[in-house]
Amino acid sequence: MNRHYKDGFTRVMINDLYDVEPQLQAYDEHLYLMWNPHTGEHLIIDGWTELAVMKLPQSGFPELSSRVVTHIRKIHTANGFSASAVIEKADEMREHHMEQRKEQLAKDFAKDMYNGDKYSVSIGGAST
Repeated sequence: MNRHYKDGFTRVMINDLYDVEPQLQAYDEHLYLMWNPHTGEHLIIDGWTELAVMKLPQSGFPELSSRVVTHIRKIHTANGFSASAVIEKADEMREHHMEQRKEQLAKDFAKDMYNGDKYSVSIGGAST
């Protein structure tokens, strides 16, 4: 028995209009749904760890639908998904972009400095 029962969640589903639980079970037999009849919230639970994988409603997923199953397939760790790897890759891409931007700024600055000295005209000791 997991801790979600204490929070009012139950395995009895009476409002799975889109048959999400059978879709989850077809994808991974250890995933199942829990529902809180007092708040109307749903949890997708990983049966191996007894941890909540996803809580609904949330931003982008206002209701329990097949979109949720598609999202779970995308982020499920059994497929090798690693949030830390995605974050590290994004950080590397950002750093690479910043380095390219710095190099381009340095080239533009050097070009402006070279062209500025080349085209400056000295009249009576003053530069214009």
